[in-house]
Amino acid sequence: MSAPNRPPAREAPGRGRRRRPRREPGQKTATNNERSAAARVIVDARPALDTSVSADVPLTPEEAALMREHFRFLRAHRKVLQLKLNAAEDLLLNGARDPTHRGVCQHLLDKVSRARVTAAAERLDPAARSRLLAGIVRMSPDVPYLLSYLESLKGSTSRQEATAALWQALERIDFSEVAAAHMRRVLELIAELFDARDRPQLVFGLLQSKSFRDSFDRSTDALPAELAESFVPLRAAHGVLTGGGSTPHGSAVLGEGVRMLLSVRDGVLQSHRAPLRRRLFELGAGFAPGRAAEFAVGLGTLTDCFDAGSRERSDAMLRMAELWLGSGDEAQARRWLTRLTREYPAFRLPVRWLRALDAPRFGRFALLDDSASKRGGASRFRPALDLGSQRPVWLALGDAADASEFAQAAALWRRLPVPSLAPVVEQGISADGVPFLAVPRMGVSLASSLQRPEADLVLAMAHEAACVLAALANAGVELPDVRFDRFMVSPSGRLWLRDLLYARGSAVEQAHAAHAPLAKALCRDLLRRAKTDALLDAALLERLDAATSCASLALLLAPWCGGPAPEPPSATDR
Repeated sequence: MSAPNRPPAREAPGRGRRRRPRREPGQKTATNNERSAAARVIVDARPALDTSVSADVPLTPEEAALMREHFRFLRAHRKVLQLKLNAAEDLLLNGARDPTHRGVCQHLLDKVSRARVTAAAERLDPAARSRLLAGIVRMSPDVPYLLSYLESLKGSTSRQEATAALWQALERIDFSEVAAAHMRRVLELIAELFDARDRPQLVFGLLQSKSFRDSFDRSTDALPAELAESFVPLRAAHGVLTGGGSTPHGSAVLGEGVRMLLSVRDGVLQSHRAPLRRRLFELGAGFAPGRAAEFAVGLGTLTDCFDAGSRERSDAMLRMAELWLGSGDEAQARRWLTRLTREYPAFRLPVRWLRALDAPRFGRFALLDDSASKRGGASRFRPALDLGSQRPVWLALGDAADASEFAQAAALWRRLPVPSLAPVVEQGISADGVPFLAVPRMGVSLASSLQRPEADLVLAMAHEAACVLAALANAGVELPDVRFDRFMVSPSGRLWLRDLLYARGSAVEQAHAAHAPLAKALCRDLLRRAKTDALLDAALLERLDAATSCASLALLLAPWCGGPAPEPPSATDR
């Protein structure tokens, strides 16, 4: 566990002169001894007497010397502590009698009760209060006295000295014996004295101790809101980073804890072990979408820690570009993508994304290939990239006169619970007034998939097309045509309807009547592309022509393609 604000160590003799820090006008200088005085109080503190030894056992010479120091302190503060002593104790305090009897000395020390110390401290000014409590801590370093002393330093010494003293106290406190009220005071001191960028790492280090974790967990419910917001997120992040799994504090609290850990100084992040850095990066990247500005600096530092040339580093750099693209900061995304192309010249994905950043835009979509329109192609859909999510889409573009048609189609699209109908990603109008509609690019166009047709694949497509058209008709939707361009095929061979433009709502019977000939024509075209001549025998074609509805056509094709037969057609289907 590192100490962000630990006072600097003294320079060893013979190692040259150290440059003095620049001093502002009017600023007082302090020696190392002065700066470390408060911390040294805690370092030197130890119980005045060994209470495990019998009261009749004489003091050791070391104990007697220490007791004389404590008695000199008590003599100086006798009045403020309002000590009432007998004659023997008065002689001890004044140095007229040497401390030898353990029991007598302990009886005198017991008169310095906590209530008496608290009352005396309240009557003193900040500097005098700190001096009093420093002496009390030296002879009784109990947690309540330690905390009172640390709290007194806030008003009597520099922040640096108070922070160094707190650090020493945190190192020696046995948190297994710390009550909830005392833990609250510890956290208040950490919040007040440690810089916001140093605090997360300090708490993360303390949480490595089981006794601190247990004490913290016992006090969590009693923490005021301000302290809970500062420390509970760090406890949640520590639990997930070191133990894995989830946290009882919830995702939002965990995300805030990860953000705090990523906000520390670069050197702290770089000092973590590689497994912890990887885990912290994964967690941070998971919470960063939409909040890139809060997470990106720390994530960028962790990215630079990964080994040059490694897959881990390239994946992290690509993730950084994704986060900035998702936040709409294309300049930052371009910076990471450019670094990727420079460090990993064989990695083609960042090159494609850079091209997309320079491509024509339709909302958040970048057109990747406009060759179809240049060749006068008939396809309405062109490959594009959703810059916000970095996912490939099919983008349909229209003329200005088609704006209302695109909006109506999208509204119809979104309300249809039809299987194998690709969802609408977004519909809108570009800055140039061009209406557009995007669907996920879950596969290639149907025409492209048939360049090397296989008999079973073609039959499966014909069957799925008949099922989709039947489902649309049952939903009261009528398509004007079923050209190949309306469909796409996923890598697994599943057929998807990607185009509902110019569809119309109609009566179920009318939609079935309109779709039956369209489905037969589509299936006939597909079957003619099959390699197996046996599939084109007259009997099959005759049965195909005899089908009277999409549902009956699907029933006919189901056995041929090995797919499950659909439900028997309804009366309206027939």
